[in-house]
Amino acid sequence: MIRNTPNSRTTDRGQAYTLEGFIAAFILLIAVLFAVQSVVITPSSGGAVDRTAQAQQQQQVQDALIVAQQENDLSRMLRNVELDGDDFEEFHNQSSGVQGVYSTATFANESTLGAILNQHLDAGQSYNVEVHYQERGDEAEDQNQNPIMLVNQGPPSSTAVTASYTVVLHANQPITSDEDGTLGDIGEADGYISDLEKDSGLYNVVEVRVIVW
Repeated sequence: MIRNTPNSRTTDRGQAYTLEGFIAAFILLIAVLFAVQSVVITPSSGGAVDRTAQAQQQQQVQDALIVAQQENDLSRMLRNVELDGDDFEEFHNQSSGVQGVYSTATFANESTLGAILNQHLDAGQSYNVEVHYQERGDEAEDQNQNPIMLVNQGPPSSTAVTASYTVVLHANQPITSDEDGTLGDIGEADGYISDLEKDSGLYNVVEVRVIVW
């Protein structure tokens, strides 16, 4: 018969304490891992990721404007007007004033910018295309207050992103619709981009602004 000696009881207690320590450490490790997993998962629906997505969306729209300008599409689009005699009549293929000059489908057919936006924007996303131009003389205070809406899909949401590109128009540039004539022939007609300085060669400096949401 083997008797428990004081040394053997001490050894048993030491082993028990060691086992309890391992169990406690294991539980603590599981808790830490769970906490780390929670931290990783939470931001996927948070504002930080949304801001990153917005920045990527803005860069995508800016790139679309740059590509369109490289193909001379923005200038051509701004000069695509029709005349009634010597007076400005309307942008070519104008549809409804509520919807803007173009529907999104027509805009995609009429311009490189529209084709890129329709191809690369996600389903369900909307966009407006605005033309902000400079006024001359006393009208300069109203500059950009009433832009021409090439595409108008309604008021943007609070998460909308905006990108823009500036285009310089010259009076001797030809109109790109089926009409003959130049921008200088349009003159001061109501409803179109105004001529900043007569006989200067410079017609206007225009900002094409795209808002996506």
